Amino acid sequence: MAIEVVNYDFSDHPDQFQHYFKKIMKLIIISKLNCIGTNQSSVDYFVRLVNRISGCNHHYIRYGRLMLFTKFMGHEFNYHTVNVSLKILENNVLELSIESIIQDFVKIFDTLSSDTREIYWNITEKIVNEVSSSESESQSSEKHEIKNNQVENNQTKRTDYEAITFSLLESFINALYFLMNLSMKDKSSLMNIYVEIKDISLTRRILTVEVMVDDEIVIIDLNPKTKDKVSITLDDDKYTGKAIKSLMIQNNFK
Repeated sequence: MAIEVVNYDFSDHPDQFQHYFKKIMKLIIISKLNCIGTNQSSVDYFVRLVNRISGCNHHYIRYGRLMLFTKFMGHEFNYHTVNVSLKILENNVLELSIESIIQDFVKIFDTLSSDTREIYWNITEKIVNEVSSSESESQSSEKHEIKNNQVENNQTKRTDYEAITFSLLESFINALYFLMNLSMKDKSSLMNIYVEIKDISLTRRILTVEVMVDDEIVIIDLNPKTKDKVSITLDDDKYTGKAIKSLMIQNNFK
């Protein structure tokens, strides 16, 4: 097992601290995304989500049953590639503990997290079909108009659940950042406590986020189709899940 502990000190650049924290969390979330490959509705939604992450794709692997995981910047992730715990110390210092049974993945994650590239997600792209060059200009114009009307109608009718899912993930990251920066005098504070995203599995449109907080497991479901959108399946003794949900609701999932 390869382990590396790295401290990132932003005491001289506090304005950049939250931005970097969010980048690390995005990278961790991407590395942990997975779904069962035998449920077609889950597979379809997983692929749509992954396709909205810049530099990201999916790959299949078999763990007794077929599973989908992410391939980010050319690196294939799965259950065993990398585990990352992080904690915020006082004075804008972020500590990362990176573990992997594959030594190269410790270096890979460290490189991805420390380079200057942004991680973009919830990227949308319009695909417009080309009209056959053999058609006349008038026919082409008419077909374009019909096609555009159909696209507009479909977009009007269809709820963008993928965008809602990414909004929920952003809100989840913001809630964690708030709690991990909260004064240790507050009972909800996660400052100086290791937090690890253990798993993020997709079932249909529901993301189940498994978080380990100070050796206790918290399980949060993010469902873009329900009214509340956030539910706590398992909480720890200090009700971290409840605090995260409350913050997400207060911020209207943004």
